[in-house]
Amino acid sequence: MKIIALSCTQKRLPSVTDALLEAAISGLVKEVGDAEIQRIRLIDHRIAMCEAEDTCLDPAVGRCTLDDDFERVVDMAEGAQAMLLAMPVYGGNVPSVLKIFQERLKSFMNATHRPFGNLQVGTIVHSRTMLTEPALGALFPWYLRLKNRNVASACVSQNDHEDLTRTAAIDLSAAVGRQLGMTLDLSRSPAEQRTLLPLVQSPPRPRCGDQAASIAGA
Repeated sequence: MKIIALSCTQKRLPSVTDALLEAAISGLVKEVGDAEIQRIRLIDHRIAMCEAEDTCLDPAVGRCTLDDDFERVVDMAEGAQAMLLAMPVYGGNVPSVLKIFQERLKSFMNATHRPFGNLQVGTIVHSRTMLTEPALGALFPWYLRLKNRNVASACVSQNDHEDLTRTAAIDLSAAVGRQLGMTLDLSRSPAEQRTLLPLVQSPPRPRCGDQAASIAGA
């Protein structure tokens, strides 16, 4: 089973984003032992900004005509069933390296097969102070357009911590990976091989206006 591990840091060297993503990968492989992890650091590839010519949408062209590493990154994701995405928040939204990549994927808008689409996804967002939740929310229109399903998320802020990788952020990231792994394992395991949890039902509650309810609240 192939899983994309997409790092959206804008630092050339290993970063907090990479550390959180590696923790998520470790959690995932505990649940999916045969996982093939395809790591992609967008910043390590030359991906130019979309020039909005829209020639890629012409059926006679059918592809982005910019000459860079975009197609290579798309090819790296071929055959994946899921994705772990980790990103920092720099200006209250998704980092520009990811936004550029999102816009370049527009070239597949009219294609039957859309790269980075139809995936189960686990998402990790981190920042120095706050605004992680709005940045996470900004991802969902992109996920919906690609028919991706986000099954687990973690938002963490550094605040007064000197090193975010020495906090519970690592455990939260690993939990995102495990949740994604369990979802993937569930999707390919026959129902008869799964352990069913007992159904726990709450006792019936008196309805508002019943005499018993009136007495209890007196």
